[in-house]
Amino acid sequence: MKFIKKNTTPVELYTYKTTTPNPNYKDLIKNHSNIADIVRLSLADEQGYICCYCGRRIDGIEHTRIEHIFPKSLPDFQSMDLDYENNLLAACDGGKQERKSDPMKTINDLFCDVFKDDKIIPIHPLNPICEDKFLYDENGDILGVGSDAEVTIKLLNLNSVILKNKRKAAIKYYKDYPVLDWQYEYEKLSQKDATGKYEEFCFVLQKYIEMFHGTALKQTATV
Repeated sequence: MKFIKKNTTPVELYTYKTTTPNPNYKDLIKNHSNIADIVRLSLADEQGYICCYCGRRIDGIEHTRIEHIFPKSLPDFQSMDLDYENNLLAACDGGKQERKSDPMKTINDLFCDVFKDDKIIPIHPLNPICEDKFLYDENGDILGVGSDAEVTIKLLNLNSVILKNKRKAAIKYYKDYPVLDWQYEYEKLSQKDATGKYEEFCFVLQKYIEMFHGTALKQTATV
């Protein structure tokens, strides 16, 4: 999970909220799909086109979901259903595409907000310390630091086989690639590229570098 620094509400969404009688998320999706698409792309752009929870690449409107950190289905949070700065994120399809292409996959193969449904997760990407709450091993497993992180992993099913395999493959590239300057690689993963995208699973790879090349980072920093 990567900390997300939110931008201000898109003008189009602000205008919809302030000029439409009884504005709500259901109406936005049903009757103002053009504004919903603007919101979807704005969320993806501020996140560097990676999923708010797992870090998978999200590309295109059709593969980007508008996620509510605090479920809009729960009465206590219905007033936040269009709160861009405090409740809306961009999520991947949660494994729906893989499930669609493989009839043997079940609900247990889904992840992120698709799996979470209307549950509340203890740790979310707007929490500045969220990145410190998760570790990753070379097999692609995600490990929670503390009970809140462990609960979050379960509620989002972040140890789904699909995600574990993808993280393992991303880490393997770094294991096999002859990196000479780990500090440079680490800093590069913190930045978006020329197209405004973070590298897929960038925060996973940063944790890998911290765990297995921390000494090299410290040595480079003191040069």
